[in-house]
Amino acid sequence: AAQETVTVTVLATTDMHGYLLPYDYFAARPAPRGLAAAATLIEGVRRESPHTLLVDCGDTIQGSPLAAVHQTAVRAGQTSAPDPMMLAMNALRYDAMTVGNHEFNYGLSNLSAARSHARFPWLSANTVTGEALPAFAPYVVKTVAGVKVAIVGLSPWTIPEWEKPEHIRGMSWLAPEEGVRRALRELEAERPDVVIA
Repeated sequence: AAQETVTVTVLATTDMHGYLLPYDYFAARPAPRGLAAAATLIEGVRRESPHTLLVDCGDTIQGSPLAAVHQTAVRAGQTSAPDPMMLAMNALRYDAMTVGNHEFNYGLSNLSAARSHARFPWLSANTVTGEALPAFAPYVVKTVAGVKVAIVGLSPWTIPEWEKPEHIRGMSWLAPEEGVRRALRELEAERPDVVIA
């Protein structure tokens, strides 16, 4: 049989920190950042390369004034509105997001609220609960143009050094390589063509 070549393009954002618009609110001027600016680039790449995966590498729901106001209101019980970053990422059809250390900055209740509005999985192969069970899906497998791609998420294992203990109660972190080993063992049955961590 003739060989067929398929190109799968992987697009990744990271450290969005709640910035939707390309604006620096602290300096009060436009800035080359924000999900709206990335959206233009993402859609341009998708037009040229329709076989794409879009992932976020974490530190997404905390940082900007918008994120701070939203997260503070959620924590105070003043709103149950969806997380604005999750709404925007849903609209952009993200395939997955890795859990970053800043996802824990407002505590597990806020993290869970934001996660509940995402239409894509939050991944972390090395975040575990007290019973050593995964706190998040360790990976997701997507088939793009016939290519089976496994996406493994890994969080910083130094989160306990940075975060308030009450924000991460009941959770612990494996070394990244141990998280990858566990995920790869589980993935053997899936037989992916490509693994991205």
